[in-house]
Amino acid sequence: MKNLLLLCSTVAFMLTSCSNDDNSSKEDTSILPKTISYTYPSTDLGTNSKSTVTYNGNKIVGSANERSKTIFTYTGNVIAKQEQFDIDSKGTEIKDIEAIYTYENGKLKTRITRESFNTQYPNGQYIEKTVYAYASNDLISYVNYSINPDTQTETKISEGSLNYKDGNLIKDQFKSGVSVSTRVYEYDNKRNPLKNILGFELLLNETECSTNNVLKTTRTDSGIPNSSVYLTNYIYNEKDYPLKQTSFTGDGKSIEYEVEYTY
Repeated sequence: MKNLLLLCSTVAFMLTSCSNDDNSSKEDTSILPKTISYTYPSTDLGTNSKSTVTYNGNKIVGSANERSKTIFTYTGNVIAKQEQFDIDSKGTEIKDIEAIYTYENGKLKTRITRESFNTQYPNGQYIEKTVYAYASNDLISYVNYSINPDTQTETKISEGSLNYKDGNLIKDQFKSGVSVSTRVYEYDNKRNPLKNILGFELLLNETECSTNNVLKTTRTDSGIPNSSVYLTNYIYNEKDYPLKQTSFTGDGKSIEYEVEYTY
């Protein structure tokens, strides 16, 4: 679940959830993933894992596997914090990353991430803050800051913009100095496995928190002449939720990783 949000990405601010489903009013919102398994063809690409996810109603409580666990904290119906812990061979839990979210008028306002907790820096040695501004529900800008752990001084490091359509993140443009990186996403019309988790649609910069599932990602970086295209295939169950996701490398010739869901 670390990649799910902390590289981050519903309730009062609805990003037109389920707009592609003519029978959305009849949809069973109790469908939630019980396990999420990642498989990598090479250890150079990642470590295989199977996480069990727990809930309180539609609120996610946490996820856990042999090597790590993530805990979510709500304030009312919005996610206020998530914490990830590494688990060593003796079962000792060591805090790895923390993300704290604040909201304004029912929309995500800030996200603060903290990493590397130790005796000298009990609140994290590496701290970043993202501030969001809304031109509309479908056009959102953001600014990223680095926070000095000693002085709490904030320094702007990058900025970007997010474009949404029908509850899906369709474009993320990221600027750092003179470098510009753009990612454009194309989706299926099926149901995202995480769409029924309360509070997820408020978390921005997250294709995993979109209404549908990403089929194609096109990445363009300034200074690089050719775009990279990443394709993803799915196998769905009878209710149009993914059972298996296969993501391919940029050249499309090999599998980068696979994800399997049980509900």
